[in-house]
Amino acid sequence: MKTPVSRVHDPSTFMPDPYVALLLSHLARELTGRDVVRGIVAYDDPDYGPVVRLVVDLNAREALDLWLKLVKLIPYTKYGVVIGVRWLGENNVSRDELVDYVVKIMVEGGLRTTALEPLDVVRELLGERGKR
Repeated sequence: MKTPVSRVHDPSTFMPDPYVALLLSHLARELTGRDVVRGIVAYDDPDYGPVVRLVVDLNAREALDLWLKLVKLIPYTKYGVVIGVRWLGENNVSRDELVDYVVKIMVEGGLRTTALEPLDVVRELLGERGKR
């Protein structure tokens, strides 16, 4: 099966080497034991840079397990590419499990969170005090 590589956002800024798509498809097949990749979306994120997201025919738990394994093999801190996974199957994890997976994935991949707006802790604390 051919894996399509598409570009979204600003296609002029990032297009992964076709071998990246081939490598990720191969790794996904090796890690899951079957051909699960249905597409690959690549784009340049303004905060993180290059992102390659696999679209996989797996349920949430299987996809999150695959994602965790992929970021262990190809960490952001070493390669500078964020790997993401979008699943097409059932959402069979709770919110708490999803948060736990995402935290593990971010830690293993070496990603740090980015705040969209600065947090004014003093203002927030004063606001909470005023509510009492």
